[in-house]
Amino acid sequence: MIDKFSTVPAYLQIEAIIAEQIAKELLKPGDLIPSEPELSDRYEVSRMTARKAVDYLARQGLVERRRGLGTFVRCQKREVKFELPLDRHLTASEMSSGSDVNIVNKVLKLEIHSCDPETARILAIEPGSDIWYMERVKRMNGTPFVYEQTKMRFSGFENLSIDILNDSKYAYLRSINFHVGGSKKILCAELPPRYVRDQLGIPREEPVLHSLSHAFFEDGVVFEVSHIYYNQQHFNFTINAKR
Repeated sequence: MIDKFSTVPAYLQIEAIIAEQIAKELLKPGDLIPSEPELSDRYEVSRMTARKAVDYLARQGLVERRRGLGTFVRCQKREVKFELPLDRHLTASEMSSGSDVNIVNKVLKLEIHSCDPETARILAIEPGSDIWYMERVKRMNGTPFVYEQTKMRFSGFENLSIDILNDSKYAYLRSINFHVGGSKKILCAELPPRYVRDQLGIPREEPVLHSLSHAFFEDGVVFEVSHIYYNQQHFNFTINAKR
């Protein structure tokens, strides 16, 4: 039964009970779970609460609804999680190295914008100067798991293109003798705005890791400012802390 005096919402308690039954294989792939009316009667909650519990299970990929038939336990695919070191820069090929997954970049937008005052301050350029604005998604076997919005210096990189960004931006920079030294990141977990959720294909209640990143060359010159959103379902985040 559920604890109606708990600070944990009733729908999450019901979700946890069913998720545990699935984890312990008391409910197996293909099994029919109790209907929403049955859950409502069993746990003495409203139909809306029972529906929210099932919705949450479905968003996690644990169950699937079949119209006219009911809700069934899904077959669980092997979950691929990447170790993402927050103190290093990894390309798509480096992230997928040693695994059997395919990671590709997909550029959604590449435009020349007039630089706003705050970005101009960070990049140490004049406000109103031309800058590149780009949006890019990284996909793992077709599933989006990283969404980036970047403002980058235009001067010196006028021949940047969608093809280059779909391949490797950092490889392009190296090819013209610009070497990335690192980045400064401000990290927070947050519920993302709708446009980010849509790009990552995540439900409303799912938090992401948001990184505000200032990337710089080896000489210390900042060349881009990025907002990067990581779908946490695909990552274990790590950092190498030294004394």
